[in-house]
Amino acid sequence: IANEDDDMIEMEKLKVLVYEEYIDAVIRSLGHAGIVQFIDMKRKPEEWKEIFVPYKSSIETEKKWSDLVAGIETAFETLHIKPDNFPTPEIPVATEPTQKVLATVEKKLAELPIEESKIYALASKIDQIIESLGVKSEQFEESDLTQSEEMELEHIEFELIEIDKTIETTGLSDHQLLVERIVAKHLDDFDEIATKFAELSKFIIDSERHFGARLVTLKRTVEDIIGTIDTGINFEEIRENLLTLWAIVKEEKRIAKEKEKFVKSYRSIFFEAWVPESLLKEAVERIKLASDRNCMIADEIPSVDEKNVPIISKECPSYLQAFGKLECAYGHPGSRDIDPIKIFAITFPILFGIMFADVGQGAILIGVGILLTFLRKKGKGADAGDIIRYLLISGEMLIYIGFSAIFFGFLFGEFFGPSGVLHPITLAQIGPFQIGGFEPTQEPMKMLKFAILVGAIHISTGLVLRFVNELRHKHYKLVPIPVCWIWLIFGSLFMWAYWGGISKISLWFSEGVLMMGILVILPLALIFVSAAIAEGFMVGIGFTVEVFAETLSHTMSYSRLMALGLIHSAMNYLFLVLGGVDHGVFPLQSIPLIAIGTILVLIIEGLVVFVHTLRLHWVEWFSTFHSGEGIPFKPFESK
Repeated sequence: IANEDDDMIEMEKLKVLVYEEYIDAVIRSLGHAGIVQFIDMKRKPEEWKEIFVPYKSSIETEKKWSDLVAGIETAFETLHIKPDNFPTPEIPVATEPTQKVLATVEKKLAELPIEESKIYALASKIDQIIESLGVKSEQFEESDLTQSEEMELEHIEFELIEIDKTIETTGLSDHQLLVERIVAKHLDDFDEIATKFAELSKFIIDSERHFGARLVTLKRTVEDIIGTIDTGINFEEIRENLLTLWAIVKEEKRIAKEKEKFVKSYRSIFFEAWVPESLLKEAVERIKLASDRNCMIADEIPSVDEKNVPIISKECPSYLQAFGKLECAYGHPGSRDIDPIKIFAITFPILFGIMFADVGQGAILIGVGILLTFLRKKGKGADAGDIIRYLLISGEMLIYIGFSAIFFGFLFGEFFGPSGVLHPITLAQIGPFQIGGFEPTQEPMKMLKFAILVGAIHISTGLVLRFVNELRHKHYKLVPIPVCWIWLIFGSLFMWAYWGGISKISLWFSEGVLMMGILVILPLALIFVSAAIAEGFMVGIGFTVEVFAETLSHTMSYSRLMALGLIHSAMNYLFLVLGGVDHGVFPLQSIPLIAIGTILVLIIEGLVVFVHTLRLHWVEWFSTFHSGEGIPFKPFESK
């Protein structure tokens, strides 16, 4: 978040002191704009405990909330109103304190003719049920009601409740639900299914005829009763007023919850809040206007080492959304840290493609990715569950990893396994490290060396990002550490390539001792010196040992690229052998078996490779530079 070219936005901290009588208006104004995130002052008492005390709502206010909530809920129940079925009405931005707002709500609630509106509520409820059933009044003749039912509305209300419950439990208002209930029985006999659907059709027709006649009679009776009453009541207006009062009470409760983050003195309130730099001027003006300028405001830029600074990441383009989800599952980048999502979107497909190298199966992944992307562009799955939505989001990622699998499939000669259709292609030779030009199952040591080289390069990119982060945080004493760490990684890699591995380790300490001193011991010593200067002697020792251990363990962890690549190739080879494929010739009878094997490999091996690719990034790569301690900016917003 250091500058406008980054993927994050600069934040500033507001410190505000305002008279208590204006604090509610200030919060409402800021919430209406949705531009600040209040800081919980209770988490840092050392800054205010000598001057302020934590803010807490009065007992009278808490009781008032409780009484109003109970009163409005009773009114909803009396008038058969379900607030969740209606959109939340817009409420005006009040300037009075919460106590006055609640007193106004109490007065307006008492003025509403709830009992007088009961008959109108029944009429509205009957209309809703008739509409849900699709009943037409002209289809039915009016039947007679008893005198007691005509005289007492509670009888009508009771019958209406019973009808509503029956319709809801049987699913009459949702025919699709009834069909799903039959399908859920897993009936195997088509005749039995046909019988069930015939019974369902008869049940629906009979039920709708019965309930329709009864509802039409109730509707006409209620209309007759309303005709004898000249109250001038507008039920829709009363319902809207109730919903508005309900919204006001809930909003005041949210405001009170935010105020619990503040501290107070005798007559004033002190709070701190984060605000985006571009919105700082608007936030200040809103505070001044809401408090009638009875306030003191200071703003400051957070220090480079300040923790808990929220971040606002710019929205990811669609082709990066899947990678953004995976990154955020680990943690958000910290304040002033570089966001690695673009590099992550490159390295993830590369590592996946090495372990899942196959031209044919890579093409299938591309096809599935294109299909998922097309469906998402068409808006499919907008109302689907989380799993379906994540699959649609991953469309572009499947395309990338598919191309990567095809690329490495050409390098290793894999087409639905080592079928002989393709011959390995050598891309480059770097000393003992050969990039492509061999079959992993035939020459596993070449694959191991290639995997370790990839691991060293991948970890080094993370250390480059660490170098940039240290500069951004102005930790100049720690800047040499990532540089020396890269030196150590490639120095050790050169020693291994030049003198040999564990079996030749004695040469490292005899003929190669000078080289080891320069390439291994010297960078470790410089890492110790840098850490000791910045953090202290003992921390320097511990950190140096940790660096040495992580260099060995994390680099060797990339040997899983070889292991999973071999497993993937071996699984494909198994189905090739069973199908009788020889020297690139696929017999006709082998096609079904190869198809089944491909599906199993794509599902089972694809999932395993995906998990290990993610693990290499979360554990080996992110640990070198990505703190994952970033806090997303969540401003207080009026609802």
